[in-house]
Amino acid sequence: MSSGFFVHNLGCKVNRVESDTMAASLIAAGATQTSLDEAAVVLINTCTVTAEADTKARKAVRQALRAAGQPWVIVTGCAAMIDPQAYAELDKRVLVLPDKPAATDRALALCSPPQAGLPASKPLRTGDAFPTRMGIKIQDGCDNRCSYCIVNRARGTARSVALTDLLAQAQAAESGGVREIVLTGVNLGSYSSAGVDLVELLQTLLQQTAKTRYRLSSLEPPDLSDALIATIACSEGRLCAHLHLPLQSGCDSTLRAMGRLYDTAFFSERVQALRKALPQVALTTDVIVGFPGETTADFEQSYAFCQRIGFSRLHVFRYSKRTGTPAACMPLQVSPELKAARSRLLRELSAQLQERDLQTRVGTQELVIVEKRTQGTSESYLKVEVPGSCEPGSLVRMQFTGYRATLIHGSIIAPID
Repeated sequence: MSSGFFVHNLGCKVNRVESDTMAASLIAAGATQTSLDEAAVVLINTCTVTAEADTKARKAVRQALRAAGQPWVIVTGCAAMIDPQAYAELDKRVLVLPDKPAATDRALALCSPPQAGLPASKPLRTGDAFPTRMGIKIQDGCDNRCSYCIVNRARGTARSVALTDLLAQAQAAESGGVREIVLTGVNLGSYSSAGVDLVELLQTLLQQTAKTRYRLSSLEPPDLSDALIATIACSEGRLCAHLHLPLQSGCDSTLRAMGRLYDTAFFSERVQALRKALPQVALTTDVIVGFPGETTADFEQSYAFCQRIGFSRLHVFRYSKRTGTPAACMPLQVSPELKAARSRLLRELSAQLQERDLQTRVGTQELVIVEKRTQGTSESYLKVEVPGSCEPGSLVRMQFTGYRATLIHGSIIAPID
């Protein structure tokens, strides 16, 4: 009889951290992580950012219900918060628990109980079951009101994790051998706890840990302050010179319709300040095509702006109408055919920009975190081919000598203690 658990993660990096935390808590309490077909209970951490995300969540539930072990299926996360009834009606074995600690507790109860009398171990998210690059969630929720987004309803208002808690997590991770921590949040730049802002948090983490490097998962453009830029520039590589700044559109009228809190002039000025302090910085972004009312001229402006900024890579999304958001009711919805054509053009631009970025990296040196045998991730967030002798989890300095497709390669200069 199956007795273990399986976690299916959908959506953003915040979800990934939460899924890993649920898994670690279950393992620490004595439960066994298994394959989908061997599980007694399947935890599905859902995303609801688009209509397509909801479709993927329902598909994941149906797939879990067909698993060989006929598991209980616990649906948690954003989609469970927005429309719990829709998931509860799928099957009597589906339990909808939007609160993740409650979902974890229920999953433990449904697994075969751990051996009596054994104390739970500390739930560290390290080891073969978890990513080498460990995520820590520093805040949740969002106070912004972008017209296409429902996340503020799903996750609530912005709130931050206490500095003491974050420091304890980072120090425990470092003691466990973690060499890169990815700081995640729904709106990372809004971090504020007992008068400590994001810059002060970063400075404290750098001072109170010795070997671990840190990466910011995503940052809203208005939060890229001069103080933050200076902190990254002065960190000697311990704060990765890579930022993901979601642009969403390079057209001011579209940005206004989206409810974004900046225009292209502001975005451009911030990028210039960043590159002046950190010439080697890698800059990635999100762009939405086909937002309601986006004309051909608007798209061409957005395309030209992305080209001019010279991002390292673009994450291109076709606008997806999300029920419950203001944008879903806007007139002049763009046809699927136009969205597809515009998406294709921006993806082609992204490939060109990535090729140019790879060319600039050849001949340079970077620290690389080894994630698995023969592959790692550079400070600039490139996938790197590493020698098979490098241990997963280790940090090495490499000289880049070339690339194939999007995989850069080079030689080891030195391991980092």
